[in-house]
Amino acid sequence: MRIGCHLSVAKGYAAAVARAPGLGANCFQYFTKNPRGFRNAKPVDQADAARGRELLAQEDVVTIGHAPYLINLASPDDELYHLSIEALVGDLVVAEARGSYGVVVHCGKGKDRDRAWALARMQEALATVLGRYSGPVRLLLENTAGQGSEIGTTLEELLLLAEPFAPERLGFCFDTQHAFAAGVVPDGEVTAFPGFAEPRYLDRLGAIHLNDSMVPFGARRDRHELIGQGFIGPRRIRAVLADPRLQTVPFYLETPVAKEAQYADEIRTCHALLAGDPDALALTNRDAPAEGGARIPE
Repeated sequence: MRIGCHLSVAKGYAAAVARAPGLGANCFQYFTKNPRGFRNAKPVDQADAARGRELLAQEDVVTIGHAPYLINLASPDDELYHLSIEALVGDLVVAEARGSYGVVVHCGKGKDRDRAWALARMQEALATVLGRYSGPVRLLLENTAGQGSEIGTTLEELLLLAEPFAPERLGFCFDTQHAFAAGVVPDGEVTAFPGFAEPRYLDRLGAIHLNDSMVPFGARRDRHELIGQGFIGPRRIRAVLADPRLQTVPFYLETPVAKEAQYADEIRTCHALLAGDPDALALTNRDAPAEGGARIPE
C-alpha cells in the first residue's frame, strides 16, 4: 500500500525523491511549476529528471505531478482557456521526463456560464490537450469542493467529462475533503462515495488525496486539515485507508503541515489508524469551523 505526501521540488526533483523515504513516504506529489501561475515556466532539468527516475526505481517510490491552480479548462475567457491548455500539455511533458505516472488537474469553472456549457468547454479542452500529448502520463481529474461555479463535483459530471477518452489516457484523483465539503458522500461517510461502487469511475481512479476537513459536511469550501483532527475525523479516515477497493491506489496527503518534516507524523498517523491503534482513533475532532486553507508547502 502506498501512502505519501506533497513535496517541494524547489531544490530539485531528485532531491525530493531521495527525501521521501525518510518521511515514510513511498509515493509523493509535486507541483509541475509555480502553483499560483503558469507563465515563464523553467525548462525541465533533464539531468535532474534522469537522476530522479533512477532513484524512483531504487527506492520503490512513485510520483504524480499537480498542475497549477490557475489552470481553468472551462474558462469563458479565451486567453485563459488557451493558456490553460498550453500549460497542461507542458505539465504532462514535465511529468513524463520525471518518470511520473500522472498529472492531477482541478476541474474548471464556467464563471457566469451554465454548467452544461462549462462541461462541454472543459471536454473540448481535454480533447485538445490529449490530442497534443500522446505520451504515457495519465491526466487525472480531481473532484471539486463545489466552490462557486466549479464543475466536476458530482460523480455524474466526472463521468461525463471522462466518457470520450480511454481510461489509460484520462483518469480520476479523488479528494476526501472535497467530496466531504461538497456534500456528495451520504452522511459524510467518505467510503460511501458512489464512484467507489461504479466500475466506470473505479477503473479510472489513479490517486487519492487524503485530507481531513477544516469545514463541516456540505460547507462547499476547499479547506484541508491534519489527519484525524478535522470534521471527517479518524474513524472515517481509517475507513478510507482500509477500504479493500482502494488498496492499490496511492494515497497523497495534502494536509496543512507547518513544514515538510511534519508529514512523517501525518504518515505515521495514517499507518496507526490503519492498524486500529486506539490512540490514533481517539484523536479529537474539530467541533467548530476554522479559517484557513490547504497550505501545501511550496
